[in-house]
Amino acid sequence: MNFLAYIDPGSGLLLWQAIVAAFVGFIFYLKQTRKWIVHQVQRLFGRADKTQPAESKPAPESRQSK
Repeated sequence: MNFLAYIDPGSGLLLWQAIVAAFVGFIFYLKQTRKWIVHQVQRLFGRADKTQPAESKPAPESRQSK
C-alpha cells in the first residue's frame, strides 16, 4: 500500500499556529502555577507578601453622647 498525503500551505500554517499557541499558552500556565505555589509556600511559612500593603486596623469611631 502506498499512501500519498497532501497538506496545502493554509493547512500547514494552521497546524503551525496551533502548535505555537499551545506552547505559549503552556508557558503562561507554568508561570501562573509557579506564582501560586510560591505564594502558598510563603503563606505556609508565615512570610508576608511584600507586594501587598500590611493590614491595618480601622480607626475607632468617636461616640458622641446626646
